[in-house]
Amino acid sequence: MLQEQSRPTPAHKLVMQNREKVNLTGITEVVSFDNKEIELETVEGAVRFAGEGLHVKRLTLEKGEVELEGRIQEIVYHESRKEKTAGGMLGRLFR
Repeated sequence: MLQEQSRPTPAHKLVMQNREKVNLTGITEVVSFDNKEIELETVEGAVRFAGEGLHVKRLTLEKGEVELEGRIQEIVYHESRKEKTAGGMLGRLFR
């Protein structure tokens, strides 16, 4: 029987050029996006980009890479939504 090989978790790295182009690695999921906000799950938690004219130029989830473009006005890291949901729901059940 063949064993399933797991992919190594890519390191999270963020490189921004002139507040207009962002390259990220370590991406696990695109949560939401529109031209004013993009939210991503990374191996280090969730990250949200806010700005104007934002769009996902390139996305390769197999490699955990994404390239964003637009006018970046804010970058915020926060707790993963998955962690909030799992802990919050179980916490409510066992209170």
